[in-house]
Amino acid sequence: MQPVIPLDFTIETARCLLRCPSAADIPDIFSATRFAGFNNGMQWEPPATIEELDEPLRENLLEWESGKTFCLTIADPVSDCLIGRIGIRRTNRVDVWNLGFWTHPEHQGQGYMTEAAIAVIEFGFERLGATRIEASYALWNKASQRTLEKVGMRLVRYIPHAFQKRGRWIEANKMEITKQEWFKHED
Repeated sequence: MQPVIPLDFTIETARCLLRCPSAADIPDIFSATRFAGFNNGMQWEPPATIEELDEPLRENLLEWESGKTFCLTIADPVSDCLIGRIGIRRTNRVDVWNLGFWTHPEHQGQGYMTEAAIAVIEFGFERLGATRIEASYALWNKASQRTLEKVGMRLVRYIPHAFQKRGRWIEANKMEITKQEWFKHED
């Protein structure tokens, strides 16, 4: 059974509001993609125009409504300014979900993603029925590695050919945490 999470669902943390994406986020997403190297560790290429972000937004909303992926905008709770994005996606394995995220370059290194990841992992275990949550990061992406380690994930395996980017393979590490480990970690 697919989880039913309304589009107006939010998660509040000490410094962040996690909410369903909206068209108002598009200018900030586009601005993030203008920073050199921003998309290097992601499977998607930066858009050439801001209009290219309309279709991914529609897809995010359809995936949300189908209960397959919950992509959340991480926003400042006062200004609603976009800090980043975090998503949790159902895999083809029963009760296993995948976590992915990025932080706008103007907000990196301030601990926002660790705060958001803790909230989304909790959401995954408590509301989505996950028994395991996994995530992968490009080997060179030490910031993502640190975030995953801070939330209690452990290395599962090295992936020499995780995905192709501009004709070459990107190496990655896969990490995970089980529901049992999470609740032990939280004690």
